[in-house]
Amino acid sequence: MTKTFHVRKISKTDLFNTIKEVGFDSSYINKAINKYKFNRYLICDLTPQQATIIKQTALSLGADSAVHREVITCKVDKSNVLIGCTDTQLERIADKLKLQPFKLKQVADELLTVKNNQLIPLVVRNRVFNWSAKTYIMGILNVTPDSFSDGGKFFGLEEALKQAELMINSGVDIIDIGGESTRPFSEEVPPDEELKRILPVIKKLREKYPEIIISVDTRHSHTAIECVQNGADIINDVSGFDKDPQMMETVKNLDVPIIIMHSQGSPETMQNNPEYSENIITSIYKTLSDKVNNAISCGIKKENLIIDPGVGFGKTQEHNIEIIRRIEEFTSLGLPILVGISRKSVIANILNSQDRDDATIALNSYLAQNGANIIRVHKVPAHSKAFKVLDVVIKN
Repeated sequence: MTKTFHVRKISKTDLFNTIKEVGFDSSYINKAINKYKFNRYLICDLTPQQATIIKQTALSLGADSAVHREVITCKVDKSNVLIGCTDTQLERIADKLKLQPFKLKQVADELLTVKNNQLIPLVVRNRVFNWSAKTYIMGILNVTPDSFSDGGKFFGLEEALKQAELMINSGVDIIDIGGESTRPFSEEVPPDEELKRILPVIKKLREKYPEIIISVDTRHSHTAIECVQNGADIINDVSGFDKDPQMMETVKNLDVPIIIMHSQGSPETMQNNPEYSENIITSIYKTLSDKVNNAISCGIKKENLIIDPGVGFGKTQEHNIEIIRRIEEFTSLGLPILVGISRKSVIANILNSQDRDDATIALNSYLAQNGANIIRVHKVPAHSKAFKVLDVVIKN
């Protein structure tokens, strides 16, 4: 079910373009920016009547608001609204909006939800994931012949187990096992072949390391069921429920955590000139918000939901950079954020080099400081050391 309103807290990053995209008079943007020093909330797809009432309410309480310049003439059907305010002002704005018509009570409720969001700890195998305590490291274990970075290196059972043991000994929090490459232009692997690759690894790991948290990287509900029944704990669906219509119901019935990733198109086609009709952050946020809403409506527990903006999946280099720079805006969904940028082309395109591990640590450090809770990486030992130090500084 698509949500009527999408509200998110906006970072200071690229505030000029955020106001410009609202449709605000461009000649006044530089002056307007100074009025948004505190909190900034963007409400998408409002009618001119709704936008006008919100703007006037904000102004009446000493806050500020930007709307499309044609809202006053009603020459636009919809407008986004940017509110600049303190926490106290936002609460007073919400109180007044609750008394207004045009479904503005729903807007008020959503504003307060975003303001007051707090992450719910996740418990898996008696392990408590306290999102404010540390940045969690997910180690990538591709049991494939063709993954973009390590395809073929861990295709055999013995090699896969050795790599898993290295990760465990290095302090990994989650091992993400995948039997299907979803790199750009890759072809789909049937679930039976996928299971043939990953089930032996899951069984052996679960037997030897009963406490380790295992995630399965799959788009197929059949694979998810078999893997969970044989010891996997988390489902990581890079299609975000789009590939398999049974996945959402499957996750509900299995009662396991699910990572919902944003992607545009399938791996075979997603990098064929990816385009979006609106700002990339707004587009991803709306899509993830609707998927989360649908998952909760289906019966999946909120604490079992993790989101991933999907760097590299149907995005250009510019899109990927903007996702990284504005990662904190996804915290408005009130869910843990996983990001996977390890060794991806977004790094190679900047360095013009195949040696991407040091740069991966640098970007993951930025992501962790700005809202990412789980980082998905190839090189666990180096990240484990780096984040043991970083978390002392950035975590409570």
